[in-house]
Amino acid sequence: MNEADHEYMPPHTTSEKVVPTEVARYLDGADLLAKSQALRLSTIDVAGWPHAALLSAGDVVSMPSGRIRFVMFPQSITTANLTRDGRLTLSLSLDGGMCELRLRAHRLIQTAPDVPLAFFEAEVETVRQHKAPYAAVTQGITFALHDPHAVLPRWTRQIAALRAAS
Repeated sequence: MNEADHEYMPPHTTSEKVVPTEVARYLDGADLLAKSQALRLSTIDVAGWPHAALLSAGDVVSMPSGRIRFVMFPQSITTANLTRDGRLTLSLSLDGGMCELRLRAHRLIQTAPDVPLAFFEAEVETVRQHKAPYAAVTQGITFALHDPHAVLPRWTRQIAALRAAS
């Protein structure tokens, strides 16, 4: 096949229930101000429609256990969807394509009064890597913080609270 051909390429799917190394590195909770790619978290609402939310590296941390922890606003539709169903996908650009982690989450007991958010922990079900032979994804959804030094302390508290949650 030549690169100009437009042909369906199914995603590479792995049944290994582990966070890919590159994703774990991005979500390690370090150097947060240098990580400006938003992560798309998708759930299904009560009417059966897809629902998207965007998280930053300051809202998510990959744990040594191979699970992913994240925080959400308690009153959000995403929190309601996850509490009801627990299934989600987390997507980000990676290695010239899009990496989609299918996860199953449960709510954690909040242990940090200075982080008034809903805490979740998710386990990987499958990982799918979407790539096209004729093009590369060069970046995902990115953002620029208005006041990075005002945001960093909050992100640092969130990451510490996620690591300590039970």
